[in-house]
Formats: sequence, structure tokens, C-alpha cells
Amino acid sequence: MVRKLWINLALALLLVRGVGAQEDGLNLPTELYVLTNSGQVQQYGIGIAGLKTVTPEDEFVLDFGVAPDGNWLAYRTEDTLKLRNMYTEVSEDIEGAAAGIPPVRGRGDTLAWSPSGDVFVYTTSTGGRAYFSGSATFLDLPQGQLTQVIWSPTGAYLAAEAEDDIWWLYRREADNLVLTSAIPSAVGLAWVGDAQVAFAPGEGGLIRMDLAAGNAQTNLLDNTWTYALPYLLPDGTLAVFGRQRDAEDIPEGSGRLLGLAASSPSVQNLSEAVIELNGLQWAPGGDLLIAFRGGVMALVIPASGQGLTLPVSDAVAYSWGPPPPEVVTGLTLPADGFFVTEGADGIKQVWRLPGDGSPSLPVTQAEADVTTFAVSPNQRNIAYASGGQVWLQPLVGTGDAQSLAPLAAETRHLAFSPDGTRLAYDTLSSEENPAGGVWQVAAAGGEAVQLLVNGPTGQAINAPPFYLRPQYAPNINALLVVMSGSETSDYALLDLGTRETLAVGSFDDAIWLSNGQILGYGNGSGIGEPPAMQEIVAVNPADGTRRLLASLPYPVRVMTMHDIGDGIVRLVLGSYAGGPGALNVVDMDTSTGALTPAGGGGFMVNPQLSPDGAFLAGQTRPGGALLFRNVSSGESAAVYEPPNAQMFAWGT
Repeated sequence: MVRKLWINLALALLLVRGVGAQEDGLNLPTELYVLTNSGQVQQYGIGIAGLKTVTPEDEFVLDFGVAPDGNWLAYRTEDTLKLRNMYTEVSEDIEGAAAGIPPVRGRGDTLAWSPSGDVFVYTTSTGGRAYFSGSATFLDLPQGQLTQVIWSPTGAYLAAEAEDDIWWLYRREADNLVLTSAIPSAVGLAWVGDAQVAFAPGEGGLIRMDLAAGNAQTNLLDNTWTYALPYLLPDGTLAVFGRQRDAEDIPEGSGRLLGLAASSPSVQNLSEAVIELNGLQWAPGGDLLIAFRGGVMALVIPASGQGLTLPVSDAVAYSWGPPPPEVVTGLTLPADGFFVTEGADGIKQVWRLPGDGSPSLPVTQAEADVTTFAVSPNQRNIAYASGGQVWLQPLVGTGDAQSLAPLAAETRHLAFSPDGTRLAYDTLSSEENPAGGVWQVAAAGGEAVQLLVNGPTGQAINAPPFYLRPQYAPNINALLVVMSGSETSDYALLDLGTRETLAVGSFDDAIWLSNGQILGYGNGSGIGEPPAMQEIVAVNPADGTRRLLASLPYPVRVMTMHDIGDGIVRLVLGSYAGGPGALNVVDMDTSTGALTPAGGGGFMVNPQLSPDGAFLAGQTRPGGALLFRNVSSGESAAVYEPPNAQMFAWGT
């Protein structure tokens, strides 16, 4: 605890604004990860997050890399290359002794993830090695011992530094890295575009090279000066430390901070301070440098050279997590959002995040934890389960919550009918309360009616099939329900007039379309290897006939889908492969099955599409901040307050 408080206090005292100015206290630009001499990786969080160890205590870590989602970690021991989710603690062995060991540590990232998270590269005694998670394949880079690897902004290229300041540059082509060029001497290299690098040759000068234009080179600064540590600042300025060759006031290995504006070739002096460059590396964003010497780490202000030693004395390597999203208290959204979290009294309530940009506020005043909820069409009412009851509370006007039905057992799903007059819900079976199943109650009140009873041949025992997740049809008097077995999820259609059921198929998930058809994907199997192809089919509820719309090859995985109108369903695609994976958003024509890219989903867990499909809502990690992403622009923002949000759902 003393150490945690010390670093937060120390960082709060550090005054820095970026290059050449000052403002209020600034904490770390993002999470800092440090590998100690004892073989443990420690995370220094931002804000009040403090310090924690993120690798198992019984493993001795040699090097590591933080995935671009901020959740997964790849690391090597003497025997194994592993993936580990730092928050769920799920681990997966990727490779044995063939992964090798890093020949040099502490001079840069010896294990680096691509920006999309589907490949990472690590240094070995003979060069480098890449692991492509989608195909679970490896590729060797036999260019000699490497000291660090750096991906371009979109992952189209990779730069790798070898001994004696030699750099190798590769172009990614699917699951291959093709050697594109070599730089015989560079005292630092920075990506200044996805295919452009700036580097400082050892003999002096500063050069920009375009890998997409036959490695064409442009001299940015001549060799009357020597330069080091180029870095592209967020405003487009190329910062670099320089020293005139015959300068007597600047020792070799030191330099002053200069800047080349993006729109002008002129050089600007950003500082008169002389800074020793040994062991320096830029921190994300360019507001700080890290000085790493003899196991000790310090934060350094680039413009002044003033530093603050961190409480780390036994570090052997370090790396940074991904930049955090913009933090907001509210933001303009196409619809309100609803979620569950604890109030000041410790009771879990439903909160609303208004779409007009206002901060979140609680909308229920339950006397016991809310365990599930549903919002009616047009957001007139909210139904929720709490304290052994199903409750209905107005969201428009005033009025107290009214009890609709007692619950003999836990319920996990609530659903309103399209007109908001009825409510369906499921209850679990147990030895104490065996009569679980699907129920219906009028929103105006009245006795709840059980529609489906769990158990074989309708027997009320704690055995499959279990009926759950009811969904009202948009145009007929019917419910779509999951008929769950021990290891599969089958779907059935319940006619609410005749109480007859029709088998629909086995799916991982299924939804109603606005035209009255059912759209399902996957095979409903919860065990075994994922299928080679994940099928998406449309089902006619009148007779159960199926129509194949699309087949998605492994490892592509549908995460969620939403009917956005005009015969288009928007799909969010992830990956079955272990580790992180950037989400992709595509539109599917429900007549032809044609798929059209719609945008990127970034990294998030539990993604949910807004009613119009324009935004994705999810979380940074399980139990983490609410994260919102504009699908078309890619802009993201996070809502941290209130914390510990659960069960997010969009209003309609």
C-alpha cells in the first residue's frame, strides 16, 4: 500500500504539458508494465489504479507484450510462450521451447502485437519469430539477433532493430512478413505514416523513407548535425534530439530537442536543455520520456530534462499498454443506454445513460439487488427482477414500481411484447423449485401464466430441456425461445394461441427480423472445436424451412447482430482464435446474403449495436468502463462513472 500511494503522489507532483509548456499534474499516459528481476510483470495503472502483478507467481517471465485491447498479455518463460487474459486469468500455451528467449532486453519491445491483435512478433537468438493467431501458424525471420520490433500504425509493416543499429523492414502479406528493405545505420526510427519511417543515420542527418514508393528517401536534415530518437507527436510535429557535430557545449550521446512541423520543412528549437540520451525511449503521446538505466526507471520531461525516479530498482524490461479511450461523463448517442450497477446504498439498481449527453442517473429504487431488466418499446416502462418479484416501473411521468408476479426461482431474461402490454420471462429449475420454464404476465397486472415447463415430456424436474430467453415475434402471436440441452442450444417457436411448439433449429443465437422471419447463426454446440464454417440462415416461422444466407470461415465468429431496417442486418464479427481480436462490422442483405463492410468495432467485450447500428456499446474489459464507438468514424469514448456497470442494453 505504501508503494502504491507513493507513486500516485509522486506522479501527481510532476508538472508537464507536452513539448515546451506546463499545466496541471499529469499521471502516466497509459498503463506501464514492468518486468522485474524476479520474473514477474507488474502493472502501474493510471489514475488511482495503483500497482498489481499480472503474471502467475509460480512462473518466471523472460519477456512480454501487452495486446492492443489492454486485456491480453503474451509472455515467454524458459519453456513456454503463453497468452493470458489479465482480468479473467484465462491462459493458453502457444509454443514450447521453440519460442526461444530474447537475446537482449530493455532496449525496446522484444515482443510486439500488431494493432489488430491477430499477430505478434518476438525476438530470438537467430532473428525473430511471428505467431499468426487466426491460422495458428509461425514464421521465422532469420535476419540475425534483434533487439526490438515496432509495428506501423495499421500493422501493414514491421520494423526490427538488430545489433549495431541495423534495421530490417518487412511488409505484411496475410500470414507472411516479406523483407522490404534494410537500413544499415539508424540511431532511432519512428513511423511517420503507415508506410513511411523517419530515421537518424549514425553518420548524421535525418531521412524519411517511403516503403510504398520503392523505398524512396527524402533528406529532412543534413549531416552537419547528428540526430537520435525521432518521434512523431500527435500534432504532426516530428520531434528529434540533435547535436551539431563540432558543438563543444553538447557532449556526444546528448542532444537538444528539435521539431519539424508537418506543414513546413523548417526546424524549430523546442528546448535549450541538453539531455543525455543513453537509455531514453519515448513514452506514448510524446509528453514524457522513460530513462531506463541499471534497472532504475525515471520519467523525464523532454523539453527540460527534469525527471522523477519511479519506485523501481530491479527492472529488466518494460512496455506500455494501449492508449486509453477518451473519458467522458456523457455523450451524444442515437438512443438511451441502460445498465445495472450499485447505488450509494450498495443495492444494484438500473441506471440510464441519456442519449443527449447528460450523465448517468439511477431509474429504479429497488429494495434488493436488480438481477435482470427489460425496457419496453418507446421506453415507457421498465420491468426488472428484484427481491423475488417481477416489477414494472414507469419511465415516463411519475409512478411507483408495481409488483407483477412473484418469483419462486431466479429469472435471467425479461422481454416485452411489441406493443408493451405483455411481459415474458424465464425461471430456472432447481431441486427446491423444479417448476421452472417460461411465463407470461400482463403489464397491467394479473396472474402470471406458465407457458413452458422445463424437463422432458413436460415433467417439472431439474433436467433438460430448459426453456429460456423468450422473444416476442414482431407480427404474429408467438414467442421464440431457447430449448437448451446439457451442451446445445436449440430454438423453438411457441404459438401463444394454440401453445404448440415448432422446432426451428440449433443456433448459437437467433433473432426476429422485422419481416417476421428468424435469423440464426452457428450450430448451437457449446462443446468441441468450433465449426469450419459458421452458417447464417433465415427461417420461415410458418413451416420451419431454412434458407442459407452466408457461411463464415473459421476463425470468424459472429458476436452479435441487429436488424437495422431496409432488409439489412448489421453483424459484429470477432474471432474464435485465442487472445485479442479487433471487431469488424459488416452489413448483410437478408435477401441475397451479400456482405458489405460497414466499419471497425475496435476492441471491446460484450458488444451491443445501437438500434440504428451506428454505435457499438461494450466494455473495456469484464467489469470495466462502458465503451462506446462510432462504427463509421471509429471514434471511441469511455464512461467510468458509475463504475462496475453490468448488463448494458440500448433503449428502443
